[in-house]
Amino acid sequence: MILNAVRATGDAKLNLREYQNMATLEQIIDEARALSPAEKLKLRQALDLELEQSAATQSRAVESTWIERHRDMYLGQWVALEGETLVAHGPNAREVYLAARLAGIDGPYLVHITSEADPYIGGW
Repeated sequence: MILNAVRATGDAKLNLREYQNMATLEQIIDEARALSPAEKLKLRQALDLELEQSAATQSRAVESTWIERHRDMYLGQWVALEGETLVAHGPNAREVYLAARLAGIDGPYLVHITSEADPYIGGW
């Protein structure tokens, strides 16, 4: 069986864990093929939702970069971001959040802008 996995992947360095994961994935795919059309649709919707949620929470690097570039302009305020777009800002977190929701953003990145912390230098 491992030989077949090597042929399928073209990778002679396939380790046992990768092989076991691949076998599990193949089993899942085989079981999905046996589902009714309605069950397949439900499975697809569940997987799409999972992908959307994981993509949204994966990284806020874009927002972090925006904060670093605009920190001085919004110091002391709450900002709601969607990617590189400033959706709302102000002194009250709840109002900023609600404004972002009214703008159609389901899960805005809400953060209080503070001055950059000085690096900690230990010592006596």
